[in-house]
Amino acid sequence: MSKQTAAVAEAPAKAPKSGFRSNVDIENFYRFVHENGLRNEAVQLLEFVQSKLVKPKKRGRRKKIQ
Repeated sequence: MSKQTAAVAEAPAKAPKSGFRSNVDIENFYRFVHENGLRNEAVQLLEFVQSKLVKPKKRGRRKKIQ
């Protein structure tokens, strides 16, 4: 194994709450996308995932009966 792979394998998989983009898996994803020229495909993939994760907006308030 290379030094980089060995360092990644030994590091714990804890990601700080404030540093989402500093997560090793995310950095590797960005590197893979850049090296292989998959920017358009990655954007489509992330938009699809985000659309499935976002909760639908509420339609409005209920009217109170007095």
